[in-house]
Amino acid sequence: MYWQHLETIVSDRLENLRDEASVEFYEGLYEEEGAYDQPYHRSHYYPLFRTTLTEVQRLGGRSVLEVGCGSGSFAHLLFDRTDLAYVGFDFATAAVEKARRRTGRPAQFFAANALSPESYARDYDTIVCTEMLEHVEQDLDVIAQWREGCKCVCSVPNFDIPDQHVRFFRAEDEVLNRYGQMIRIDRITRVPRSVLRGRTLREYLRQLRWSRDNPKRLFAMLGYHTFENLAGWFVFSGRRAA
Repeated sequence: MYWQHLETIVSDRLENLRDEASVEFYEGLYEEEGAYDQPYHRSHYYPLFRTTLTEVQRLGGRSVLEVGCGSGSFAHLLFDRTDLAYVGFDFATAAVEKARRRTGRPAQFFAANALSPESYARDYDTIVCTEMLEHVEQDLDVIAQWREGCKCVCSVPNFDIPDQHVRFFRAEDEVLNRYGQMIRIDRITRVPRSVLRGRTLREYLRQLRWSRDNPKRLFAMLGYHTFENLAGWFVFSGRRAA
């Protein structure tokens, strides 16, 4: 009975931890100057974007459609380091405008809804979807729009942000249980958040000082067990199932 109860709790948390935030909320986030404006190599998301690009190349992707492109950080990395074809969209128009300005390639970005079939009416062999699925209640309905057999590189977090995340994941099994029927996942990679990128040295030293009474966080800030004790992402890759 205990394990059945525990499984129910975990299932309920992954299914709907809370309601998703509105498009107006995200428009406001992207309209502000801040973390979403940083160069990709300075962002704390850089390890995530670098791993995502490595997985796209491992799968042999040549034409990428990014679902939830945000302010274009991953796209900028892709443009700088590859000759892959790319198009990305986001439902927040402020994010799309920042992506266009960041990359200088306005034609590669458009505003669209990830639940709409029209958003996918273009040529692509690879879907990239990072920092997105955890934000929407209908994450499985989003994946249902993707072309059968296409390559997929996605990420979900192992940490919660109460005003943004609908769900988060603690282990690979949770990722497989949630997405394994829709994507034939052949690799899940743990990517710890960078402890230095996105922070000034002064901010980092202040965080170290604040962590001195919390051994787990202190070791994480020093680079030990960072994924488990601080924050990180599961990057999972494979093909959209038939």
